[in-house]
Amino acid sequence: MNVDSRAESVRRPQALLGVALLLLLAGGWLCPPLGYFMVFCMVMAMGIGALKGRAWCDWMCPRGSFWDSFLSKASRGARVPALFRSTAFRLLWLGLLMTMLAVNLRPVWGDWYLMGKPFVKILTVTTAVGLVLGAVFHPRIWCMFCPMGTLANWLGRGRKPLSVSAACVQCGLCETVCRMRIDPGQYRGSGVVTHGDCLKCSRCVDRCPKKALSF
Repeated sequence: MNVDSRAESVRRPQALLGVALLLLLAGGWLCPPLGYFMVFCMVMAMGIGALKGRAWCDWMCPRGSFWDSFLSKASRGARVPALFRSTAFRLLWLGLLMTMLAVNLRPVWGDWYLMGKPFVKILTVTTAVGLVLGAVFHPRIWCMFCPMGTLANWLGRGRKPLSVSAACVQCGLCETVCRMRIDPGQYRGSGVVTHGDCLKCSRCVDRCPKKALSF
């Protein structure tokens, strides 16, 4: 399956999941328990991450699907500054969101109806941040420091790795289709892409003119 045909096969579910994110954001403020869906996404991101790396973030994540289906049309598609991918920046966001969650959960603890609201707040704030930065830089920039994505990165590093054979000529075409802006050609020497943010989507595999990439 080439890049275009694979993209076509996931376009509809991605668009539907992207719309679901908008409905969740709007409905969550009216019905706070909808916020628990965020807990489901967190569990799935880490659970699948521990087994297959960041495969959940490919298209199953509603927010990731929204970035690909809608935000990509308004984004500048600029190169992402190294700061946003640094470990320190990831840890900062992880700490901020966990603190925000704890502070907002404490006043409503024990009320299962209202306990969903803090998750809706976090989803709203982080989506707003992703929208602004995604428009200015790259549509998937939020995914590069998303706390759940970061945990999936750490839990799944080394799972289902992408192999790079000696046939690779480091042309850079694979990087142009990678939504996480990873360049597999840089790993030609070791033969294995060890970058934990790989979404396991196979777009680079399909794009490689030398068939040098494989899972």
